[in-house]
Amino acid sequence: MKTNCLLLCLAAVLNLAAQQVETVTAHNTIVDGLHVDPAGNIYTSPGGLMGGTAVGRSTASGDYNPAFATGFNGPIDIDENPQGILFVTNYDNNTLKSYDPITEEVTIVASALDGPAGITFDAMGNAYVTCFGAPPNYNGQRVMRIFPDGTSEVWLETTEFFRPQGIAFDDEGFLWIANTPSGNIFKVDTTTKVPELVLALGTKVGNMAFRQKDRLLYFASQGSHRIYRMDLQGNLDTLAGAGVIGSTDGEAMQARFNQPLGLAFTASEDTLYIAESGGRRLRRITGLDALPSLQQEITRHSLKVYPNPVTQQLSVEVPPGFGADSCQLTLFDQQGKRILEKQVPAGTAIVELNQLPPGTWILRLFSKGKMRTEKIIVTK
Repeated sequence: MKTNCLLLCLAAVLNLAAQQVETVTAHNTIVDGLHVDPAGNIYTSPGGLMGGTAVGRSTASGDYNPAFATGFNGPIDIDENPQGILFVTNYDNNTLKSYDPITEEVTIVASALDGPAGITFDAMGNAYVTCFGAPPNYNGQRVMRIFPDGTSEVWLETTEFFRPQGIAFDDEGFLWIANTPSGNIFKVDTTTKVPELVLALGTKVGNMAFRQKDRLLYFASQGSHRIYRMDLQGNLDTLAGAGVIGSTDGEAMQARFNQPLGLAFTASEDTLYIAESGGRRLRRITGLDALPSLQQEITRHSLKVYPNPVTQQLSVEVPPGFGADSCQLTLFDQQGKRILEKQVPAGTAIVELNQLPPGTWILRLFSKGKMRTEKIIVTK
């Protein structure tokens, strides 16, 4: 009897520690970017090309005001500067606007931004805005920098960006940018401004957030209906979502999302809020402080790739337990273009590379929401 009681108690503790997905509130204006202020208020946006003119605000208990602040034009994303002023990207009229919560004044900070989407701030209070691209072409390739005095500049424009939205700084000052359609995620050194492709997800990626506690990037995928976490080397695991469309609460890996797009952490980083672009719901994932280390998972499912550098033939050892019967192996160039894709069985896979020119390539092994990434150097 004592043994059974102990097992039941242990199971209850483990269940409480597991990450849970909850619905906070639902409204047709909850679509795109989110921001959580230090007091725990969650600010929401209705997205572009939907006629939205207001930013909403919800409490953690779900008391929601869909028109908390008005005077916007297709709000996409929201962030807060060090002075507590909210900044909102306005897709429908290509502006960045600010909202002062004390005076309730809305001010145009910058204009002519070519479909502004994501926003983040550096340590000096400069805003960085991704340009998704205005209609009808939607071919944005820029990141703008807007200074505190309102002046702006094209900080980076490159053909490697295409409809970027997600943007976040890590704790070393590198800027991370995601192309929405492809899920290509780039790391950018702010000194050299050279984009480095770190992950080619192959499915839509929305907004991103960096979590200081575990030094991981978190982002939502509209394409796979999942929430991912990724280390700064490009190794990926699913945080939540069964990969099936829906809006079902419960244990994180069994929960369902409907095109998740926006996400933001609370100040303590123990809770992650998510906006569903399909379900029009504000969701959250709790229990993040009890989340197992991604590094432990990477060590358990680490890849062995050899030889590297390689000339013709590459051996890839699929770690036990990483996939079931097979995994998807994909090879990309530095721009994220898919060069090779094949299903490989558990065990050791042989990849012929004799047709590739010399250079650096990215190998991705994917199975059931887990991904391991390796850089491959081809020589001749």
